[in-house]
Amino acid sequence: MDRLVLQELTERPRTTGEVAELSGITEGEVLIQLRELNDRVKALLGYENDPITTTAGGTWKADGVAGLLRLNANVELEVVPKFLDPSTSGWRTDFFLLAVLVRTGHLLIHDEISAGTQDRGDLATLIARSLLNLHSENERRPIRSYRRTTSSDFAIDGDVEWETLVLPDPDGFEVSRLELTRRNPYNATLAAAVATLIPEVSDVDTQAQLRLLGRQLAPQVNPPAVFPPLPVRHRGWQQAYDLARLVVEGLGLNLDGGAFTGPGFLLSTWSAWQSLCEEVVRRALPDHKVVGQMRWVLGHRGTQPVYATPDITPLTGSVASLLLDAKYKTRVGRTPSISSADVYESLAFLSASGAGTMNLLYPALSAPDQLPLGEWKSFDEVKVDDLTITGYEVQVQGLAQAGGFDRLVAGARAALQQSLGPAANATQSA
Repeated sequence: MDRLVLQELTERPRTTGEVAELSGITEGEVLIQLRELNDRVKALLGYENDPITTTAGGTWKADGVAGLLRLNANVELEVVPKFLDPSTSGWRTDFFLLAVLVRTGHLLIHDEISAGTQDRGDLATLIARSLLNLHSENERRPIRSYRRTTSSDFAIDGDVEWETLVLPDPDGFEVSRLELTRRNPYNATLAAAVATLIPEVSDVDTQAQLRLLGRQLAPQVNPPAVFPPLPVRHRGWQQAYDLARLVVEGLGLNLDGGAFTGPGFLLSTWSAWQSLCEEVVRRALPDHKVVGQMRWVLGHRGTQPVYATPDITPLTGSVASLLLDAKYKTRVGRTPSISSADVYESLAFLSASGAGTMNLLYPALSAPDQLPLGEWKSFDEVKVDDLTITGYEVQVQGLAQAGGFDRLVAGARAALQQSLGPAANATQSA
């Protein structure tokens, strides 16, 4: 299996021909496979445009997605987010931790990819978190099925074996019952997947959640040798059941030449960036109520309100201390700058909320030796009357290092204290 690396928003020339040569097919067949991959990704993420585009010359470019994708039986695509450096050895661990933190990633359950042993623990953690989330979504509608059970008891509740009425066993009469129970091959498959994943995951919290889920599913029979189809009435469990089957069939365990197979994984990069920024700001400002996607009334269209919705609003009581918006694409010329569209949008947010400061957060593209992990670097500022709009680059490379997320939160806290100072004073004087 060959793996090609694409850096998000960076063109990769002559890719169509390279894929055709590696796959032993024509370039036309490669383009058909790419179209099918784009269709799967668009259906999963709700995108309208193709996330991976190609030119007549065979140049490929990814936009808005990152992760591990399978193109065909011979070629996989590794799409690196624009703010991580594919030339470093630690970008994959940063990516996987980001995916676990933001919970906006998607497993491509039926698009199996191969991964080296160094990625094994990270992938197992992602798979475990996905299984936990899928179970949480459906646990109010547990998988129950009818099962014939046999036991001995002196209290007759069920169908008794009449010959035992004359000569009962020491434990009582033999009674068979038809029970509606969670003890069935479907839950047995889920329980077996949980038991398989526990020693594989590297995250302690995920391990604890898996053990709790294992206790909830117990006791169970052994998983079936042939997995029965899930009943239609339980179709909400289909993704969890399919993923559990993959795990039970040997996912992450049957190593072959230093690699193993697993589901493809996909991340919406702009959505992940927004979720990460919101989580970091929330932890950096524990004394504020941090609200995501808060709606402020900007004006009215007839009698209907028109809302402005910034990504992140820290509140002091009911007052917006400042606003923050997660931005993914910078306008790059000689120096990075805030685009006119972002300026106009920010002014609308500030006008609606009554705040005086807007911070726009962009992922840093510079290396960690130039901008350390967690630091915010101001690259542009726009003032309109008493309103201030500031663009920041935020460094997240190295997130998976020991204490990396704490450094991210500490950097946010230091930068936000500077922004909150004037806002807090203005609020108190008012």
